[in-house]
Amino acid sequence: MSRPRFPDDARPVRRGLTLFRIAGTEVRIDVSWAILFALVLVSLGAGFLPSMHPGASTPAVWAAAVVATVGFFASIVAHELAHTLVAKRAGIEVPSITLFLFGGVSQIADEPRDARTELRVAVVGPLASFALAAAFASLHAAMAGLATPLAAGVTLYLAWINTALGVFNLLPGLPLDGGRILRALAWWRTGSLRRSTRVASSAGKGIAVGLMVLGGLEIFSGALVGGLWLILIGLFLRGTAEAGYQNLVLVQSLADVSVGDVAIADPVGVAPQLSLDDLAEHYFLRHGYRAYPVLDGETPVGIVAVTALRDLDREERAAMTVKDRMTPIDDALCIGPQAPLTDALKQLARTRSGRLLVVHDDRLVGLLTKDAVARFLEIRRVLEPARGEDAGARA
Repeated sequence: MSRPRFPDDARPVRRGLTLFRIAGTEVRIDVSWAILFALVLVSLGAGFLPSMHPGASTPAVWAAAVVATVGFFASIVAHELAHTLVAKRAGIEVPSITLFLFGGVSQIADEPRDARTELRVAVVGPLASFALAAAFASLHAAMAGLATPLAAGVTLYLAWINTALGVFNLLPGLPLDGGRILRALAWWRTGSLRRSTRVASSAGKGIAVGLMVLGGLEIFSGALVGGLWLILIGLFLRGTAEAGYQNLVLVQSLADVSVGDVAIADPVGVAPQLSLDDLAEHYFLRHGYRAYPVLDGETPVGIVAVTALRDLDREERAAMTVKDRMTPIDDALCIGPQAPLTDALKQLARTRSGRLLVVHDDRLVGLLTKDAVARFLEIRRVLEPARGEDAGARA
């Protein structure tokens, strides 16, 4: 049996490679992770380890560098898994952990319900790193006289890197763990999640600027690579800190909005037996939409996107129907009109089509698109400029 072909813009968004699953959470690596892996490996194999152990052979040094690099990334995974397990015990969904250019990140589906939960989830990551540092330091001490200096040096490096990882993450600014600890304490003090997030986000942007300034000083002192790396980390932290606050503002501003309030009513649909040539001429070119719901009467059966016609000539389009190239309907493409818009946004983020079919009693009643949500937010910002901070103070 052949698998259905998904058009490019209707396939669920999945970046990187899944390594394994643990407790229902995927551990994945992003393509950008290869850059960081190579940088760490080269810095260890060509710099740090040869300088610390000049008598070691080149093959032994590179073998130790590989072990140390893998141990470094395993430590990052352990750090993120600690966050994940505590979050799951608190009832918070964590779909995935991703390793990428700047380390690792846990995809936490929802904000913690209270400051105490936020504190517990945040603090466990650095504690896990410090526990690993202590374990590797103990292993290094136990290996004295029993292993080569190079092998013992790998455990010492891993003890040092876990200590550095724990200390760095305790810096008091979002998106770092220290920023989440700061947010938890401010949340407990003020009772406002939005206000505490703004405090932690501002602190995070300050730390990011400090890292960029430090990177600039390193470049002027001759350490080009190290300086550029600090600047890149600073830019990433600054953007993420601001995005964290804006995301919270967005979620809170949509707390009382349902899908039916925003969805496009009576959307244009197409029949499954329509030829692709007619679809192109009378729908894509005439109306200008990038995708259409496919309807059997009033019942939705799929979505057909303009990319489904890619690489087809006129004769092929005339010989094929919408049914041949549509994405069959499933739960990921449908949502009810009474569903919270915040849930719909998460579902939209998992589709490339940028649209969901709004279905009630197996009948299409609307279409929710990213563009419609963006227009709604823009209009709401204009009409209700004073709403935000008052609502945030009560959150």
